[in-house]
Amino acid sequence: MRFQPARLFRIALAASLSLSALAFFVWSWRWPLVGDASLIHYIAWLIGRGWAPYRELADMNMPGSYLIEIAAMRLFGSGALAWRLYDFTLMAVAAASFFAIARSRNPGAASMAASSSWVEPVGTGSGDGWLAGLFAASLFILIHGRDGLAQCGQRDLTMAVCLVAATAFLVHSVQRRSALFAAAFGLLSGIACTIKPTAPLLTVAQLALALYAAHAPARSEHGPRKSGARAFLLPAALAYPVAPAMVLAFLMRERALAAFLATLHTLVPYYASLGHRPLSFLLLHSLSPLLPLAVAWLAVLALLPRRRSAPREFRRDALLLGVLFGVVNCIVQARALPYYRYPLLAFLLPLIALDLTRALDLLPPAPPRRALAIQALAVLGLGFGGFFLAPQSAILIHGYRWRETDFISSLTQDLDALGGQQLSHKVLCIDTNSGCGNVLYNMRLEPSNGILSDFFLFGDGTAPAVRQMRQALVRALATDPPQVIVVTGTLYLGGADALDYRKLDRWPAFASFLADDYTLHTAWSPTRNARWWSRDETPASYRIYVRRGPSAPPTPPSLNQSSPGAHP
Repeated sequence: MRFQPARLFRIALAASLSLSALAFFVWSWRWPLVGDASLIHYIAWLIGRGWAPYRELADMNMPGSYLIEIAAMRLFGSGALAWRLYDFTLMAVAAASFFAIARSRNPGAASMAASSSWVEPVGTGSGDGWLAGLFAASLFILIHGRDGLAQCGQRDLTMAVCLVAATAFLVHSVQRRSALFAAAFGLLSGIACTIKPTAPLLTVAQLALALYAAHAPARSEHGPRKSGARAFLLPAALAYPVAPAMVLAFLMRERALAAFLATLHTLVPYYASLGHRPLSFLLLHSLSPLLPLAVAWLAVLALLPRRRSAPREFRRDALLLGVLFGVVNCIVQARALPYYRYPLLAFLLPLIALDLTRALDLLPPAPPRRALAIQALAVLGLGFGGFFLAPQSAILIHGYRWRETDFISSLTQDLDALGGQQLSHKVLCIDTNSGCGNVLYNMRLEPSNGILSDFFLFGDGTAPAVRQMRQALVRALATDPPQVIVVTGTLYLGGADALDYRKLDRWPAFASFLADDYTLHTAWSPTRNARWWSRDETPASYRIYVRRGPSAPPTPPSLNQSSPGAHP
């Protein structure tokens, strides 16, 4: 007689996961557009207004980020609710991919079971895949939700969804020898490549795995065969360049290809060098808050007999490659920002879900202690995810004070009082993502120049990227000085020593320029903390400087007056 977990456990687990995930959609649909997404949104809007990326807008993001943003704005709209719909769409695609992978056929399961006299994996087919898919999808949605308002629609999130959806198509392509699914794998992998240049690492590895699987001897009537290589290799290769070709056409149309290549050699390496964290912190943060679940999963794998701990199964190997890519992606970016871990979570969660649901259904001839321990660990792992992590995340999401946008509302009122729409092309934000760009986007104000990130101005004065950006700002200030300059009190990736406007000390010439040519009009500081994610944070303060005597010739700052030893 087969041992199966109580039906009540499965029903209760599914109910807790489903209700918690549903709570995310109910409680977050009115979230405002803030953080990095608002800055990329603003850049995409400026591109639509005729500003050329890289050539006129200094930024280090890849072109695919802008094209996807522009497409989302045209499809869903330009407001905050439209961006929530885009974010919900990403969650829906990720969930569908998890279910597709979990419910895919497991070639060779029968022969593997027959070769083992100890256990039989009951949950390796599509019959029990719904629980694994629901578990992975719900936790992915909820972890994304608990990361807070600023992580909605992030670039790494979009890349992660593209890659896991591509993986789902590849799994079914290998199993069914489908050219259409193979083309979808190539297309989505190509889109991911245009967002982050690390994505091809996973694509190449998964394609090599698929070629190996296609040439391996079939272990069942549904297994891959040698003819499968031709069925997916050519369609995938033809579909992959579609998105990069669109990016190239976009850069050529904007006459920005040379500027983009220059950005790859200057701004991108400099940005990549900022804000690094220790390796131990990166690894722990990449698993937060899944660490207990990951420990239970690893314990299950460790207790399985060596020949059973890693069953040769294409979908599982494809997910393992994705997990490895996710770890490398977190380590390479080295800043441990919340959205950097999305590619890892997108592959780790379905892998854990598949293994734990499989472990629930182990069937020994006589129940040994090891089998019972494995089943107990599987119940504990699934129970932690479904009965603790999922509802806890939903409760956190409900507690986020998304209505408290004091910085944005206050700055909007101040700029309205100084001229509102008349400030278009006459306002400059010395900020990155504290909210100044968000205000300019909401007010539909174009900036006086295309330097939109403060960390390129107040970093190491000897770095080529910093000198280049300072030179560009000096030229812009000498040619057409803005009427209004907004300076925020923080420096992006500047650490604790870059608060309270201390970033101005890193370029004393610019501080002198403000004192000589501008009058401090407004100094605003927050009166309460904001809770946009799992802990309270103090919003940035800002100062508004108004130009003194618009008819007087400007005296732009000198590049020589700087603090070259200051590092953000």
